[in-house]
Amino acid sequence: MILKLLTYDEVQSELGTGRSHLLIGNGFSIACDSRFAYDSLFDFAKQHGLPETAAGVFERLGTNNFEGVMRLLEDSDWVAKHYGLLPRDSDSKFIDDLEKIKQSLIDAIAQTHPEHTHDVDASKKDTCVKFLEPFHNIFCTNYDLLLYWVEMHGQKILKGRDGFDYDINDPEAPYVVFSEHVGGHKGVYFIHGALHLYVEHGDVRKHSWTRTGKHLIDAIRESLSIGQYPLFVAEGNAEKKLTQIQNSGYLSYCLGKLERINNALVTYGLSFGENDQHIANVIAHNRNLKTLYVGLYGKPDSADNLETRKHLALLHKKRIDLIDAGRISNSLDIKFFNSADVPVWSPLEPDRNGEIVF
Repeated sequence: MILKLLTYDEVQSELGTGRSHLLIGNGFSIACDSRFAYDSLFDFAKQHGLPETAAGVFERLGTNNFEGVMRLLEDSDWVAKHYGLLPRDSDSKFIDDLEKIKQSLIDAIAQTHPEHTHDVDASKKDTCVKFLEPFHNIFCTNYDLLLYWVEMHGQKILKGRDGFDYDINDPEAPYVVFSEHVGGHKGVYFIHGALHLYVEHGDVRKHSWTRTGKHLIDAIRESLSIGQYPLFVAEGNAEKKLTQIQNSGYLSYCLGKLERINNALVTYGLSFGENDQHIANVIAHNRNLKTLYVGLYGKPDSADNLETRKHLALLHKKRIDLIDAGRISNSLDIKFFNSADVPVWSPLEPDRNGEIVF
């Protein structure tokens, strides 16, 4: 049986005037510019320092998915030690390559990223502001600067806060620090970190153009040149991701906020794959969430979408188990909509018959 997808107009109609929230994944960035696709990042990484052994794993698997390869290397290290092929307390080539893949991913994103917010057409950002405007909280799993740029472009309309402010110990510092919770205000949360965030002396800091006059990408590349890497959650599996998130006050706050939102959550560009299960688990445990709208791109019964639907079925089952155990009282309604039907970066154009084409 083929799943019937809602249109985005139908989603908006169902959301009505009640409070709703948005969770975006890599599909959000790819829809703006194909350079954010994993194959583009892999090509760059392969040409700029990705170890041949690691590149061979990508090619053997026929994938450009960094997280999938990192997970395989981590599992391979465990298997080799479990079977006594490597000493249990030793560093292995598997883990060495895994760390180099993480670094190459960060470098690839930073070096292939658009240079400046003006490299994204103002009309695209205007359209994206309209897309983001109805949502109270916006959660992002991406590392790039696109969401941040749009938020700055439409600040008077979006009014999203991120919890960063001047450093009370150094008010004139060229950066701002995470220092306050957003509370009931509209908020923006980078669940997996982002290029413009970094850790220094125990603080999570944010590069600031207004305080330095430097383009963010220039500041980020300067930091990379001295070995100061962005705050990234680039682990190979959901369990490792969750551990890294829990070890950061900022990241754990962002993920915890997702578990406390109410009413409805819309997701766009997120596959809910194996690497996203820490997010799925938080959604399943959110006792205040009533409806989850999940965007699917392409045919509902494509291999990728069937995989997404399988993981959403597991999320739904987990919710039912929590209800049966008396830990949560309300169910979670999961609905699917057509991602191609969403004017994220460009308005949808009517065809000659007045119908929307996409």
